[in-house]
Amino acid sequence: MTPSIETQRDNLSIGLYLTHRRFGATLDEILQVALGYSPNGGHHPGVYEGRFRNAQRVGRDAFRRRIPGYFTFNAMPFGDRFIYKATWYVWKNPQSDQPQTVPLLAGDLASMRRFRSRDLSTREATTRSVRTADNIQEQRQAIQRQDWAALQEIQSRMIEDGSLGEILSGFYGLPYADIQNVIPDLPNQPMRFSFQRDAQRIQDLNRRLIQAQVSLGQQLTSWVMLQTGVPSNAPQAAIQQAQQRLANL
Repeated sequence: MTPSIETQRDNLSIGLYLTHRRFGATLDEILQVALGYSPNGGHHPGVYEGRFRNAQRVGRDAFRRRIPGYFTFNAMPFGDRFIYKATWYVWKNPQSDQPQTVPLLAGDLASMRRFRSRDLSTREATTRSVRTADNIQEQRQAIQRQDWAALQEIQSRMIEDGSLGEILSGFYGLPYADIQNVIPDLPNQPMRFSFQRDAQRIQDLNRRLIQAQVSLGQQLTSWVMLQTGVPSNAPQAAIQQAQQRLANL
């Protein structure tokens, strides 16, 4: 569903305001300067914060779906508070008429990255724990109905999705790690050294895979930049496009 005109204006107004703020802006500054909230104006701040959240949500959705005409802005820790920075704009390349995501010059984003990485790690750990519990339940059900083909498929899947590492590390009271990293830390058990040899082979294959991915990534980056026709001044052109779009709404 297309966002309301107000939400579209809010997204553009906030994004353009943040692109001119080298060090970002607090939520209060955004509400007052970009959205027009006045603490003495008799309006409830929750209404303006709701507009901000809607504008942020549609920007993230537009980035994910590659819908041109929207900014993405996110929070980052700064001392004892949070500030916001615009990180992306989805523009329509005038040469190809195709939507493209354009990274904006947002300055230092290291603390934003750390903050989001911690949040992602928590979500991944929670998802993995739920996935593991579900896999165990599916195993029990497959055994009860003596469906050995299904059991084999589940066991194979558990190696790939981290479930087996979750189970092994949890049973031995170790922090979670991928299966090939858990095995060397296990107490001496029969077949342990056979497992270690298999784990070492997995690590060697992973190392070779990473090397191949790096090589492929370098080649693809050059090829994509050439094929998509992204100009060197894309951030500045994207901001101009956003200003024009706001004026036309």
